[in-house]
Amino acid sequence: MPHVTGRIRLLALFAGAVLFLPRGLLLAQQGPVAAMFEFDQKRNADLAMSFVPADLPATGSAQSPARVYLSAGDLERAFDTREFRPDATIVPTNAELRPNASSPATQRVLISRVQKQPDVMRDLEEQVAERRKRGPAAGGEKGFMRIGIDTFFAQLPRGARDDQKDMPFPKSACFVATDFADGGALNNRTLFAQDRVRKGIADCLAAIDNAGAHSVALPLMGAASSTTQTNDAQYEGQRVLKECRLINATAGISLGIHDFAASRRNLREIGLVQWDREITGMFKVDSKSRAAQSALAAYRAFAEQIEQTFRRGLAGNKTGASDVNGTCAAILNAQ
Repeated sequence: MPHVTGRIRLLALFAGAVLFLPRGLLLAQQGPVAAMFEFDQKRNADLAMSFVPADLPATGSAQSPARVYLSAGDLERAFDTREFRPDATIVPTNAELRPNASSPATQRVLISRVQKQPDVMRDLEEQVAERRKRGPAAGGEKGFMRIGIDTFFAQLPRGARDDQKDMPFPKSACFVATDFADGGALNNRTLFAQDRVRKGIADCLAAIDNAGAHSVALPLMGAASSTTQTNDAQYEGQRVLKECRLINATAGISLGIHDFAASRRNLREIGLVQWDREITGMFKVDSKSRAAQSALAAYRAFAEQIEQTFRRGLAGNKTGASDVNGTCAAILNAQ
């Protein structure tokens, strides 16, 4: 059967050729979010427990499942590395919708890059101005956007084409208010209720999906974990308090992903990026220190809680203090 033998030879040649494909081409075929997940997983072996993939089922309008990646990395790398750059991103903003404000700090990851393209920044500012014309936030809340709830979708720039894919940011971004321009939202616990954050995330995912994006990456926003709480009556120590905020942020975001999932049409990859340097800073000690084993145990316990919260949220279930051994009551039980 010479034709069968010839086919086998062709398949063998093709398989061999794949092994020698350039790294960038292989990553591009893999998808940017999956490629960064795999890269960071190998790069951050000490944080192996912080890498969790999960599937979203096919829907009536999306015949194939999508994948959600919880990882430890850096959103800056997703923007700056072409092979890792998603079609879209979700980033935090302030209630006043001021892109140049210092708060929230993560907003600067995107804006600092957009500003290097004056035409794109000018176009974004025009889109912001149009959004602000809708008037102040509902319910008497400060600014133009209710924290956790209201969103703003922008193209970078409007009418972005494939030949603009070399810019160090995605072609579209959706902003969720997580703070005020001068800070301070952290001290109002009700602003971080999971039911608020889930709405903002679900609305952003729907807007991005409607724009035809296949991939989106977002930071673990809404935790304000770099800030010290000033009026926490149940202050438990800065690291534990930070853990509680990160768990709460994971809960709200994963619930939003769940709420969006049934209507998904285009999105195939969603990347939720925990800042690796933050996790390392929370648990890093000298390997020769007597505290090394206890620090490792604390990290493992935290990573397990994050994964359980992530999976619980994707299933549509909120996370309460009872789900994390009774800690974090003041944060997780906010309504």
